[in-house]
Amino acid sequence: MVKIKFDHELDQTMFKDKLREEHLVWRVINDYELEILDQNNEKISQTLCQMFYYVDLKPLLIERLINQYYYFDFDEMNTILAFAAQMLLTDHYEKVSFLTDLRETMKQYFHLEQDQLNFDYGEQKQNFFAQAGWLLEEVTARAIDEKKQDEQYQVFLQSLREYVKKCEIGPLCFVKWKKDEVIIYDDNGRRYSKQELDNQLLETPIHIYQFAHNEHQISPFLALNPKQILIYPDDETDPVLTSLQNIFDERIMIVRNQFFPFGDS
Repeated sequence: MVKIKFDHELDQTMFKDKLREEHLVWRVINDYELEILDQNNEKISQTLCQMFYYVDLKPLLIERLINQYYYFDFDEMNTILAFAAQMLLTDHYEKVSFLTDLRETMKQYFHLEQDQLNFDYGEQKQNFFAQAGWLLEEVTARAIDEKKQDEQYQVFLQSLREYVKKCEIGPLCFVKWKKDEVIIYDDNGRRYSKQELDNQLLETPIHIYQFAHNEHQISPFLALNPKQILIYPDDETDPVLTSLQNIFDERIMIVRNQFFPFGDS
């Protein structure tokens, strides 16, 4: 159990709302202090971070977007704020070390040790702004960059959608989508060799540099341009699979809980 102290009654009220959302049990000690009865300090720490972001950081980020970056469109600002929240509250960017560092910097101010009995929320807020106020500028700039990159990516995806619609449609294909390998078969169950796919790629007048690390997985489908792509995936969360769905849209069919109809020969 840990006691949380607040400087403002409003902060305590809002934190109680967050505790209800997380189904955590607490008791009120006074107008500025409460005791959480659940012994789940990791979840409590996450809840403190979420509250700090939405109550304290988000208004400051909006202020920066308006006064320093001259954003006035609410939809644009909401998109940027969504990226900022992903950076600070989720592990969406866990493979991007600098963005992970930003998240870890914020988390350390609201982290509860396993045996910690008292936590002063107001004091930790002050410590954050005194020691890590620079994070506001970094997150704002990085979130704007993410928005711009996403816009460019959407334009690029649209160009690929238009490309596959204009090109000659190829036969249906079956795909065994493994974690470390994508194997493509024609509609008769014959596996496409690497040489065949490389030859098809040489005849394809498009290069997808924007995909970089996963170009070798996307390009064969652009070259074959199948009328339908039946995918048997090991992992549906693969981001490359999502990219493929964004390009081919209704031509993609994800086949779940069924055996792949062909062998590996």
